[in-house]
Amino acid sequence: MFDPEFQRKALSLVMGFIMQFSETPAEPEVQELSVNDLNVSTISVSCLKVAWDGEPDRDYYVSCTAHDNDYAYADNMYFEFKSNELCYITGLREGTEYTVSVEPILSDVEKDGYTAVSASADGKTETVEVIYEFPYEDGWTNCFAGERASGLTAMPSSGAIYGSKVDTITGTGIRRDDYGDYCCAMGVWYGYCNDRFLIELENGTQFTTKICDSKGYADDGEGKYHNFGGSGKCIVEFIYDDYNLPSCVAFSGSWGYYNWNGLDLGANIKSIKKINYGDPVVY
Repeated sequence: MFDPEFQRKALSLVMGFIMQFSETPAEPEVQELSVNDLNVSTISVSCLKVAWDGEPDRDYYVSCTAHDNDYAYADNMYFEFKSNELCYITGLREGTEYTVSVEPILSDVEKDGYTAVSASADGKTETVEVIYEFPYEDGWTNCFAGERASGLTAMPSSGAIYGSKVDTITGTGIRRDDYGDYCCAMGVWYGYCNDRFLIELENGTQFTTKICDSKGYADDGEGKYHNFGGSGKCIVEFIYDDYNLPSCVAFSGSWGYYNWNGLDLGANIKSIKKINYGDPVVY
């Protein structure tokens, strides 16, 4: 005898069985990898320090964008990684605001189950107070010769160089003080020990210097420059650590032929400005 109720129950069981095996499997949950404790701090007119809480054995991608949309020196930027949680950005411009982003790089085995999330923070390079701008002169070349730090044993030079350390960011071997300034010798036309300057090159490179030794009245008799090579004029002599002089500089006699991790010294001097002191920095 035909039983409608039995047929309905049987059909319900069959349909339930079919639905059980035809459901779309759930998508696996994607986990996020993020960056923690991102901090951007000022080193100098041309450098920012970027630090974060990095994971062991993980690589990170760092980017930097100027708030000025017409920023003309983006190609000058250089990213000097010291570890997987510390990076210095060099080749920047004085008094300029930037947004820095750091993003973890996924390994091949993580790409299906993880997504990388970047963190961003703003930073600003040092803004200087200009006391005096020297009139431009023909012959402001990029002949950046050097002087050994061990030779500065008498005051006021020994006091001016005191506390300076080798700049580990650029690899130049040049001594740098607590204010981000490169220690140097300049003639009395420009100033005396402990005077501070903002120097800009024709390629857009900017850096600050502090006089730690005097060239006196130099070769020109006015205290402007020493002769260098055939027709070069050395305005700035960097003061370097005796045991950290790069071999290329020992051979050529000048830092001005090279790009030092974003400190591109391969162009003539455009301007020299005497400036006031700012705040000390932590490298």
